[in-house]
Amino acid sequence: MSTARSLAAAYLGVQAAAVPVWWAGLGLSPTFRRPFELGDPAVLDSFARGDVVLALASGTAAALARAGHPAARTAAGLVTGVVAWSTVRTCRCAAASRSGGLGVVAMTAATAGSAVAWVLVRSPR
Repeated sequence: MSTARSLAAAYLGVQAAAVPVWWAGLGLSPTFRRPFELGDPAVLDSFARGDVVLALASGTAAALARAGHPAARTAAGLVTGVVAWSTVRTCRCAAASRSGGLGVVAMTAATAGSAVAWVLVRSPR
């Protein structure tokens, strides 16, 4: 496997693991959750289902990239799309509630990381 694909697989694998850990932190610690709140707590909670898809898609894309499977390109593209959609939604909710700035930062970083992973998966080297 190429170095680029190895890096992509590593990033996608870390993202797949980080999403449930992040949600556990939100559920267990009000102090951890506070900077991510988007006004009403139900708004942040409404992201949970999409994040399940994100974690599963990231894990699948990581496994496909690690195996050198051609479908890794499509899977990594799907992950990038899911994260980008969630980032736009986070930005809209943060703007409406005037809160949740840390969530915007985190999602923007995740979008950038996923996009780089998608490019790396497509790399021949």
